[in-house]
Formats: sequence, structure tokens, C-alpha cells
Amino acid sequence: MILAAHQKIVVGVDGSPSSVSAALWAATIAERLGSPMHIAQAVQQPAFYPGEPASVIPREVWDEQRRAAELVVTDVAAAVLARHPNSAVTTSVEETSACAMMIELSRTARMLVVGNSGSGPIVCALFGSTAQEVSNAAQCPVIVWREGADAVDAPILVGIDGSATSEVAVEQAFELASLFGVSLIAALAWNSLSQGAASSLPGSADTIEIEREQRMLMSECLAGWAEKYPDVGVEHIVQQGNPAHLLVDLSKRAGLVVVGSHGRGVVARALFGSTSSNLTRHARCPVMICRDSTTEGARR
Repeated sequence: MILAAHQKIVVGVDGSPSSVSAALWAATIAERLGSPMHIAQAVQQPAFYPGEPASVIPREVWDEQRRAAELVVTDVAAAVLARHPNSAVTTSVEETSACAMMIELSRTARMLVVGNSGSGPIVCALFGSTAQEVSNAAQCPVIVWREGADAVDAPILVGIDGSATSEVAVEQAFELASLFGVSLIAALAWNSLSQGAASSLPGSADTIEIEREQRMLMSECLAGWAEKYPDVGVEHIVQQGNPAHLLVDLSKRAGLVVVGSHGRGVVARALFGSTSSNLTRHARCPVMICRDSTTEGARR
């Protein structure tokens, strides 16, 4: 199993309403999975005074920032325990960047969870220039919680493109669907450019052949997992179009979207990278971003 027993569900918080909601959602997931939960915040270096070296920053500034962060994680833990009194919850405040903190915590985590809005360092890190760094470097899936999506009994939606990261996403999606007792929606969107062919009109011979190949790819990607998890009902959706548009639309009836961090080939990688980025901003439910640690390690 990918999701080894007793690994923590790690939630990065910053005190924003979104991060609190993300923690409460993650607590429900942790309860379903029988996993402990860890709530963490990073203490960022205070802004330097104009024209003055860092050494003149009073120690009390650092201490106050840490006290504020400790209050945030304590309050979030209290909110979680009020709703899930039997949960095992721990907290920490790390004196490092949010990105470095989340990557380090991912080494022993089952999954990382963050909110999708706010102004604190967690959100800035994961929705700024380091978003790809976190999702690519984390040793576990990264979930971006989307506001207004609280259902955990809706189907799980998985995006498929045949890549190694897509395979990891499929495995995660099947296991979670089985654990939650929900069905799976497997979606694959394709276009002529990503298949190395000239633009084709719907219904043309080229389009029909490409769609047949894509349906075969879908079947191949799901075959082994469908046999391993016969209790999971699967809906297959293969259509020509933009992967982001398809998955965002289907997310309206899903409880979680699971995708790889990037796709297959130069063009597909750009499209699928854009897909995960679009989903974290527009999906109607939480988004899990997976990566293939073996492949990424080999690249480095």
C-alpha cells in the first residue's frame, strides 16, 4: 500500500480562515484513514528595517512572532479536537521557510494539506513561485483544500495521461476510494497537438483513431488497479479537449481530484502542469497532486 499505516496527515496553517477550514477537512480525512494529524506553521524571518542590518532586529520581535505562530497552531488544534475529540493531534512551529518546512515534514507524512487562499507564508509559498518545488520535492502527495468542498462521500476524480505521475495518481485514487467506500471517476482529455498530429476536426478519421488509442490507454492504466480494488466502481470519461477544463468541470461532483504533478512529453508536461495549477485555483473540491519519486530522483 502507498499509504503506510500510522503516517501523519500534515497540515500547514497560517491563521487564515482557509487554513483553518483545510485543517478541519484534513481531520475528517485523518479520522477516516485512522491516521494521526500534525499541524505546523513556519516562522518567517521578520522584514528588515530599511537600511539596517538583520543583526539589529530585537530578539523580542522573533519571540513575538513565534508566540503568535504557537497560538495559531494551538487554536487550530483546539478547533480540530472540538469536532474530532478522539483524534491524535500534534503541533509544531518551525523556524524556516514554509516551503522547506513542508518538504521536510513530507518525509514522514502520509499527505500534506494546505488551504487555497490567505496571506500567510504557507499560502504564499504554495501559491507563489515555489508551488512546483513543493509538489515535485515532497515525499508524499500534496493536497490543496478548496473552499466550499466539505463532502468526503462524493466520488474521487482522477486525471489520467499515461505518465509515471499519472500512474501514482491512479494508485492513490483507487486506494482512497476503497478506504472511503466511494466510486471513482477516471478522466482523460486529449488533443491532436499533444498526440503529435495536426489539428483534426471532431469526427474525422484521425480523431476517431486517436480517441480509440486514448480509450485503450485509459483501459491499460486502470486494468490492474480495477482488479486489485473490485469494490470500487469506475466511470470512464475520455474526450477531446483541454485537461484542465474537463477536470474542473467534473470536480463539481467529486469529493477529491487526484492528478500527477506533470504529464508525458514536453507538450503534455506543459499541459498537465497547467492542469494542476488550474485545478488548485478553480476546482470545486480539494486537489491532490502526486509525483513519481523514483522518476524524479533519477532525473536529479
